[in-house]
Amino acid sequence: MRALAAAIALAMGGATPSLAQVVLEGHVLDDASAQRLAGARVLLLNRSDKGVAYAVTDDSGYFRFARRDNGWYRLEVAAVGYRKALTPFVWWMEDHAYAALEVRLAPNAVLLAPLEIVALSPRLTSPILENVEHRRTRGFGAQITRQAIEERHPARISDMLLELPGVFATRRGSGASGRTISMNRALPGPNGGACPVQVFLDGHLATRDRPGGDVQIDDLVSPLDVEVVEVFRGLGSVPPEFLNPESRCGVIAIWTKRSLEQRP
Repeated sequence: MRALAAAIALAMGGATPSLAQVVLEGHVLDDASAQRLAGARVLLLNRSDKGVAYAVTDDSGYFRFARRDNGWYRLEVAAVGYRKALTPFVWWMEDHAYAALEVRLAPNAVLLAPLEIVALSPRLTSPILENVEHRRTRGFGAQITRQAIEERHPARISDMLLELPGVFATRRGSGASGRTISMNRALPGPNGGACPVQVFLDGHLATRDRPGGDVQIDDLVSPLDVEVVEVFRGLGSVPPEFLNPESRCGVIAIWTKRSLEQRP
């Protein structure tokens, strides 16, 4: 296993320091790339390994110490992501008033602990979906979910509705499918009048305000935009928020993806 690299080169002479002052300076480098390291921490230790001076390398990896006392000194050098280096001792005396050092640090591979989940928060859901789930668990109506739509890939939302018991279609007009959705209680009466199914889109009544109140549901929304559809076939199953004088004929509530993004 390779030891921490700390290469030291001494240069005698060079720029002459002030009288009775000795200088130790140098650079800290990456041992693998020889790139100079900024922000490395350099501690000057005496013979007893006691720290007597401290420096941090600049952008060029440079550090410098100047002292007036002789003795044996060495450096302890550390940087984030590297193994700490401890250099050999250098005899520092006035006869050799200048020392240039180059310290190389070996990269240190930090092993991370395995991921541990210590807390989980409940998944945030839309109030609309919470209400839909509340109605489903209490047996109010039937639901066509986003998952069911993605599995079925219907060309029109009416294709999914017609798979539910008691739901059928009549053809009128020339819309996306020409289908007007009816339910078992929406059949024409003895006088020939029809009982219109009430259609809500994102909580707003979409039934046309005209005789018969027919709505060609495929003109309202594409299956790609639908998050969930609720179908209430009888007055006893219609939630209060969808009640109106015509609710006895059945209610279809369509919720789009856009409605889930709205804040209450």
